[in-house]
Amino acid sequence: MGIRAGLVRSMSVALVTLVALVATTGAPARAAERTATTAGPCTYAHLWVQPKVVLSVPDRTANATVTTDCQDFEYFTNTWDSWSGMAGGTVQGTVIFLTDHTTTARGIDALPQIFDTSRLGVWTWTPERTLPPLTLDDLNTVRMDVRVGSASYVSARRSGATVTVSTRSYRYWTSTHAFGTWGRATGVIEWRTPGTTTWHGLKNVYADNLGRYSYRYTVSAVREYRVRTFDQPYVWGFPSTVPARA
Repeated sequence: MGIRAGLVRSMSVALVTLVALVATTGAPARAAERTATTAGPCTYAHLWVQPKVVLSVPDRTANATVTTDCQDFEYFTNTWDSWSGMAGGTVQGTVIFLTDHTTTARGIDALPQIFDTSRLGVWTWTPERTLPPLTLDDLNTVRMDVRVGSASYVSARRSGATVTVSTRSYRYWTSTHAFGTWGRATGVIEWRTPGTTTWHGLKNVYADNLGRYSYRYTVSAVREYRVRTFDQPYVWGFPSTVPARA
């Protein structure tokens, strides 16, 4: 599938930054090692990325941070630690942690950019490169689960003691870059007593090809209803946000 636009953008910004440093300071774009001006620890660099990414638009930015005990502002180098996001055997994106020794500024060059044309599923962020005294073993591996979002709606109608609960389910489709019906969605209809917060399971949902499901039963008490769809391999399930009452 190739390196995505997010990777190209990240690499381009990084290269422009480093070329500028060469022009103004004479420093090498990437030093061979960290050279300390004072003694200090440098034993790890750990990446954190948000574990769950919901794609409901054509592209979005994921949160990420890097923690390290390397006091890079004490070094005569512009350091560079990076991770590659792999899925399906191909690189989907990259995270570069840069330090500018001239300004003591440090941080991630560009946050991960996820497109709905990227591969869905688990991205494994693995160490790509670093500088001594760190080795790739001192950088961590983390995972990020990328799936499309969904939305569900519920309505309830009473006729005497009979209540009919109807649900509709939708999901984001990467082929159209928009929400559409979610056929064969699964989930559960839940109820609660008005004024309370605890939901109780009522009936499992097996939507038809148009994402519809209805359940009719007898109950005298007034209840509130919602539908909660289950996760599927490439779709995140969510509960309906507005309860129905009957």
